[in-house]
Amino acid sequence: MSSSVKKNILFTRSLSPEHLKYAEELGLNVTAKPFIQIDLMPISKEKIDLINSKPNADWIFTSQNAVKSISKHLSSLDALDKKKFFAVGLKTAEELLKNGIQALLPEVHNSQSLIDLLEKQDNTSYIHFSGNLRQNSICHFMTEKELDFEEVECYQTNLHQPDVAIADFNGICFCSPSAVHSFFSKYTIKETVACFAIGSTSAVLLLDYSEHVVMSENTNVYSLLDTCYNYLNT
Repeated sequence: MSSSVKKNILFTRSLSPEHLKYAEELGLNVTAKPFIQIDLMPISKEKIDLINSKPNADWIFTSQNAVKSISKHLSSLDALDKKKFFAVGLKTAEELLKNGIQALLPEVHNSQSLIDLLEKQDNTSYIHFSGNLRQNSICHFMTEKELDFEEVECYQTNLHQPDVAIADFNGICFCSPSAVHSFFSKYTIKETVACFAIGSTSAVLLLDYSEHVVMSENTNVYSLLDTCYNYLNT
């Protein structure tokens, strides 16, 4: 599958050895430099009490990091068998499944599609487990519909900006809106450099910085690597 001239790709997140091996098989030279750092936050007794005070609330997760944070406290939380769980993204749903929780997923893995799914529900109470840089679309929806709604912040996304020789790369890959913000707060790119996004939210944000934005067919790294290869070798 590899081309005679390898393309240089910058990933703005860390990659597994399996990802790097797949990139090599495609003939891509990949450099992985994380532009964000995730810190899971402790869930205080006050937050536990708040969550338990709403036994009829369904739960919303828009990141696997939120699941990882709250999973340590599931034994202290009540009425789990009476709830619906909503997840954005397959990775988030898979993380919930590790804890024995089956989640409902929207057709498209973004917040707007989740809102479309929530509009079809009968419940009037929700808790969103989120990070410090969450989007406000879910909160706005809940406020507009006058639903009982709480946000529980359970992880922090910190911007990290490593030194990178940007001119060396044919394409740059982004897996979150936070990585887009972090990268472009330090760097600018040539018009010829393609930007690749793993999801629609990141893709839309990238349009503020580049005219060459390409979104992967599926929301995983392998699909994003395939997209890089196909786009840069046509």
